[in-house]
Amino acid sequence: MPLSTAPPLSFRCDGGGTRYLQEADVYLRKITLILMISMVASFSIRTLGTIAPQLFTNSPIIKATGLMNAFFVLSHLLFWLVFYKHYISTEKATLKKTCLLAIIGSFSVGAIYMKNLAPVFGINIHLPLFLMNPYVDALVPLISSAFHLIFFAAYRKSLAPDEKAELNKPVLSIIIGITIFIGLHLIVLLNFLATGRFQWLEHMPRVVAVGTVPLMIGAALTILFFYYRFYWFLDSGSRRKNNH
Repeated sequence: MPLSTAPPLSFRCDGGGTRYLQEADVYLRKITLILMISMVASFSIRTLGTIAPQLFTNSPIIKATGLMNAFFVLSHLLFWLVFYKHYISTEKATLKKTCLLAIIGSFSVGAIYMKNLAPVFGINIHLPLFLMNPYVDALVPLISSAFHLIFFAAYRKSLAPDEKAELNKPVLSIIIGITIFIGLHLIVLLNFLATGRFQWLEHMPRVVAVGTVPLMIGAALTILFFYYRFYWFLDSGSRRKNNH
């Protein structure tokens, strides 16, 4: 999906430019809403699957779960592409490089997930040998989270005074959530290095799988809080005022 250059900020003074920004905000809000819904569904299923794995032994249920998680992964990537084109490129141009890192991270995680999802549907995909290495599965989510952390740390510093009132706490919240996920990814990586077998958290011994559920829920909620507040920020009074 190509990332085209959006109209410059000077178009804010023009009626057409104002309409463009308003339409872009509406579009970004819709994508953000889709992301929030898919995120709640995906993490609810993942939590339930960790606590009660016996519920997910039926093949149709496994496939449906895989598709739901795939929808979340793809909606997350779509959000970042739209976020980059309609918000970062037009209003936070200094963050374009760090935002591209986050997009690369999201795309990489999506590719890893799709690679692991294909066999569930009996699809054989011939990939380069290095992509089949379990080190890739263990490292990519960790690196992706680090890229997102770098972006949000820079984004928080770039907030304008009128943005800070609405977004400072939500951005800090998602930074905390991403940091927790980095810790969880480190557990996966260290387990792989110690045992030589790659396992997601939910497939580890029960004490680890269930014990990390509260951390996962907490991280998901802090991340969701950012998207929720950003969704309303796009329709806030200060936002509409700045678009005129």
